[in-house]
Amino acid sequence: MSKHLVDSANSLSGGPRTASSFSAHPFDELRAGSEPVEGSRTDRRPLKYYNALISSAIALTLSACSLAPNYQRPQMALPTGWSNVDGVGVAQQTPTTPFWQDLGSVDLDRLIEQALAQNLDLEAALHRIEQARAQAKIGAAPLYPSASASGSASRTFQDPRDTTSVRGGGSISYEVDLWGKNRNAAKSADYRVNASEFDREALRLVVTSDATKFYAQILSLNDRLHIAEFNLKNAEEILRIIEARFGQGSVSGLEVSQQRVAVNNFRAALALLTEQRSTTANALATLLGIAPQSYSAPTAELATLSLPPVNLTPPATLLTARPDIESAEAGLLSANADIGVARAAFFPSLTLGLDTAISAGFGGPAAAATQIASSLLAPIFTGGRLTGNLENVTARQKELAVQYRQTVLAAFQEVEDALAVLKSANDRAVLSRATVTESQNAYDIAKARFDAGAIDYLNLLETQRSLFVARDNQITINQDQLFAFVQLRKALGS
Repeated sequence: MSKHLVDSANSLSGGPRTASSFSAHPFDELRAGSEPVEGSRTDRRPLKYYNALISSAIALTLSACSLAPNYQRPQMALPTGWSNVDGVGVAQQTPTTPFWQDLGSVDLDRLIEQALAQNLDLEAALHRIEQARAQAKIGAAPLYPSASASGSASRTFQDPRDTTSVRGGGSISYEVDLWGKNRNAAKSADYRVNASEFDREALRLVVTSDATKFYAQILSLNDRLHIAEFNLKNAEEILRIIEARFGQGSVSGLEVSQQRVAVNNFRAALALLTEQRSTTANALATLLGIAPQSYSAPTAELATLSLPPVNLTPPATLLTARPDIESAEAGLLSANADIGVARAAFFPSLTLGLDTAISAGFGGPAAAATQIASSLLAPIFTGGRLTGNLENVTARQKELAVQYRQTVLAAFQEVEDALAVLKSANDRAVLSRATVTESQNAYDIAKARFDAGAIDYLNLLETQRSLFVARDNQITINQDQLFAFVQLRKALGS
């Protein structure tokens, strides 16, 4: 701080002063019985001193320094690219279209809109942001002057006459932020607001991805239920034929019992799929913020969702694309500002004040007094409290720096894991399509031969089971492809 600013502050009270040189009470002048005389210094100096007080406060604030360390993003080695996966391209910018809109389903778009509007976790996160913003207002309050007013009235009953008096007063005080303590505290609170906003964005990404997965899972279960119902119908038809042949004596009771077991297995599989569909729909309803009893599960097929291509952005873009990484960095910035607050606590603090009091009695003259003061408070011995606080916030800043690097590494891992799952799902999808085709051909041939009496029931039963498993696996693999797409876009922060 420059010398002329110190001289300006000292001039407010006629030179350097100590705490013992100030009046003990703003009403001391009134208690001494003094009264203002028009044209004297008593009624002219307060306005001049008040202007000088404000001017000095502004000048001191503008010249204040900050003791917070210069922020640098934690250094770490960033990969130059991702693993190669067929069908996955490369882009230089983060996609601007939300991932669920790329799936091409109007019903899904409406469902996501409902989830974003009604999800209770998102609503709670919004209130956490409001709390952080309120704390930021509190943290910024010391940057401004504080003003207060007081008043009192009294009546004294005393011979030979009663007296009534009224007093009023006002005070303005301002702490000059010489070392940036208040500004860093306000910055720290602002960064915490940013962190809470990024946390909500991360939660928003979780909600939309979970809603998309639940929706896709219900659609896949719809398809699997149709397949199970079709296979159950075929098994019951075969059972009817076998029972007719058993009545004719062309087959034994063994074949009848075996087919009845097969029919029961198909019915059990159908019941299990129905249960899974109901529980998934209940989870989706809760995610949407509505009671499961009031929610009707979608009846569409998985084919209504198209699997779009994926374009990967460079690994470095994740630092600003993923809200969880940005939240971690905002927390690190807040801790960095807290170090500035802890450092400033070692240095003196300067407070400027203006107190005005007016006293009047009914039937008597009014009296007014004004006091302009400045106080300087410097810590001398605190028993290690200030040092301990600085060590604490410094260690906290280092911890958050490590957590930031860990968050970045976890983000890279999530992308690579999603790529591995997508590659596996794509490879399995190619094989499953071929398996379904061959299984269908085998079943058609076996059914024709069984009807002609060329093969026994066991051959037909085996091809029937193979076709059911192949179709069911194909739907599950298609679902895995959609899940991998959603997980990859979530890992990319888009």
